[in-house]
Amino acid sequence: MCLLLTTHIGYSQIYNTEIEAKINMESNTEFISITGSAFNKTEFSQSVRYVLSVIKNDPQSSNRSKNDQSGRIVLDAGQKSNLSSTTINAGDTDRIIILLLIYDLENNLKGKDRIVINGTEADNKEQALKEEKELNLSPDAQHDNSDGVFLRGIVLEETKTKPGRDFFKEFSSLYQNNNLNGREVVTVKEELALANNTKIQILVANEVIFEFFVRPQTDFLKQAATESIRRVFLHFKYLEESKDYVRRF
Repeated sequence: MCLLLTTHIGYSQIYNTEIEAKINMESNTEFISITGSAFNKTEFSQSVRYVLSVIKNDPQSSNRSKNDQSGRIVLDAGQKSNLSSTTINAGDTDRIIILLLIYDLENNLKGKDRIVINGTEADNKEQALKEEKELNLSPDAQHDNSDGVFLRGIVLEETKTKPGRDFFKEFSSLYQNNNLNGREVVTVKEELALANNTKIQILVANEVIFEFFVRPQTDFLKQAATESIRRVFLHFKYLEESKDYVRRF
């Protein structure tokens, strides 16, 4: 079975700047699990309303069905949260549109994502355009390894102790789960400090944006990772707003 997945390329250009909508899918031989999530990219809490829709179109009979799941949630600054989940039959041959819409309290559309399963030729062209955009290809880029490609989301580990490595695992997991995907390289660097202690520094490019003395307790490392991710997010946002965000890798 071949699943053709398409996300509308224009959505991320207009929406998803403050609240990002994302549809995630996992499939097995019988079912496809669908989960809609929201990511608050701002520095303050936001109350939002969401609608996750599954729209089926039978090309033979032209029959159409639509199933909606909706709700409300408050997202803290920098928080990513799953909103709603559903499943569909993996063997379904209908053209299926999965649509996630996120609104603010004034009913303004803030986030939007769309996936098409068993799509048409037009859907496939949209998918190709989206994949090219996600690779950040310049107009004259012809190959994946050309100079037109920007590598994103690089996190380097320079730790020395087990607590340092445990922190890095927690940090890198949060970095991926929050879809930070920054252009600047992030480095987690552990250095020796006084009295046999160590200190961890979080660097974006070569700039230290956060540092702390390491303690081996799991709760402390998780809290430190959460705060580090918040600092990285705010620094990325500052770089974008100041237009000082042009380094290529």
